[in-house]
Amino acid sequence: MGLIVIFGIKNQTFEKMKTLRSIALFLSILLLFTACKDEETAKFEAEKAALELERAEKEARAAVEEANKMIPLLIEQGKFKEAGEYFAEDVVQIISGQEPLRGRKAWVQAQKDAAAMGDWQLELEILDFQFMGDHVVERGRGIQSFTANEDSPMPSMKMTGDYLVFWKKYPNGWKILYDYVVIQEPGPQTPQE
Repeated sequence: MGLIVIFGIKNQTFEKMKTLRSIALFLSILLLFTACKDEETAKFEAEKAALELERAEKEARAAVEEANKMIPLLIEQGKFKEAGEYFAEDVVQIISGQEPLRGRKAWVQAQKDAAAMGDWQLELEILDFQFMGDHVVERGRGIQSFTANEDSPMPSMKMTGDYLVFWKKYPNGWKILYDYVVIQEPGPQTPQE
């Protein structure tokens, strides 16, 4: 009988060990599965964030490209206030050789004053575009042609300038906050034949 009791105790211990081993194995598999799931979730979230960032950058670039086309078009049509809507209320524009313009109202008035001297044509080309979430830095080159009217204090000319624009995303869209332009020495505009 003593042998049976010892065998029974050993059998119970063996069964407990087997159960503990099964639980440990189950927990190990569960932890491994959870870790793999967390890794998959993290990978998915990273890919999702990258896609969202790419989409936001494309949208920002499209907005900047649209503004670069619309601003000169609106100015040519004498719609200075509408063109000014692409600029922040507290915009600062610095053009080499000129006093800085501070504020959208000052920018609009400067466009009106320039239009009184003659016709302006502007073509812009983006050379570099850096997206930083709610901000963008655009570097480019512009070619501006000016055809003076008879009362203009300056002659007709063609100018090339390099620019650096700092854009900020506001609730109502992307706006120019800082605009720096360095103009190369202008050459006289040759008469077209």
